[in-house]
Amino acid sequence: MELKQAMEEMIRIPGVSGFEDDIREYIRKKVEGLGLKTKEDNIGDLITTIGDSGPHVLFIAHMDELGLIVSKINDDGSIRIRKVGGIDDRTLVGRVVEIKTQKGIVTGVLGLKPPHLMTDADDRKKVVIWQDVRVDVGTRSKKETERLGVRVLDPMVFKKDISYITPDIICARGVDDRAGCAVILDALEKLKDRKLPLKITFVWSVQEEIGLKGAKVVGFSLRPDYVIAVDTMTTTDAPQMGDVFERVMIGSGPALRMFDDRAIASPKLRKMFEEIAKAAKIPLQYGTGGGATDGAVIQDFGSLMMPLGIPMRYTHSPTECASVRDMENTSKLMVKIAERIAKDSKRR
Repeated sequence: MELKQAMEEMIRIPGVSGFEDDIREYIRKKVEGLGLKTKEDNIGDLITTIGDSGPHVLFIAHMDELGLIVSKINDDGSIRIRKVGGIDDRTLVGRVVEIKTQKGIVTGVLGLKPPHLMTDADDRKKVVIWQDVRVDVGTRSKKETERLGVRVLDPMVFKKDISYITPDIICARGVDDRAGCAVILDALEKLKDRKLPLKITFVWSVQEEIGLKGAKVVGFSLRPDYVIAVDTMTTTDAPQMGDVFERVMIGSGPALRMFDDRAIASPKLRKMFEEIAKAAKIPLQYGTGGGATDGAVIQDFGSLMMPLGIPMRYTHSPTECASVRDMENTSKLMVKIAERIAKDSKRR
């Protein structure tokens, strides 16, 4: 499947942290369709391995996304929420949500108080905090809402629309990290029949957005020699981003996330990846911003670690933007990385 098509399909499938069942089953079918076996660990990570000897290389991308859960159903039928992951309260109101219930999808809206009813001039300047947000599903009582199938703990996602602001730049909620999921699936398809002298494991992890939980389980159980986390990397090329950080540009190639809030990447891998990218004529950038990737917790188990960042604007917003060309170059770089590690292992 074309990388772009796979990514679009993945974006449309819900997978709030802790509720990744649907997106996991989609990826499982794609992997098994390549003639490979998969396994699921106790926390829900999806894993497949090719090769059985030589250095152990792990490629990982998280399949969970930001979202909400039903925390309470009010007597008037409206629903209170709890955020799952780092959602900015400014992006909540005036949105359409889809609640996954035992009876199917229920659509709701996160309403905004109209200016016509505001009695305080300062109301227009206030950010509505998540504790004050209500989901309106068109009912007038708790029983009506429950009859729709809605229960406490049901997950919900913002209704997604996919747009292209250029032929190359996709814009949607959930590019983080369905882009990475599609990229490592693409690299798996390219590597599965290569028979390199490596053990290469591909992992689609869970619960990254609430603390890298799935990756920690992977690190503890697999303890790879190398770990490459494929995630998005916040760009600095959008309006109002300032000049504190090194320029990371959308469309200018994958970025080595050398520093973030949880880890410092391996200097040895930096040198290797620079050589690989130069030889393959793949553009490369460097990132020193915030956030974290699954690689941070796997590194704790002794792995050489490097996150590959897919440059993305407007992280954790409804309008995450990334370049398909950058994704294709990231997949190409992954294949070249595997080839280089295999080549180096033969020299030892």
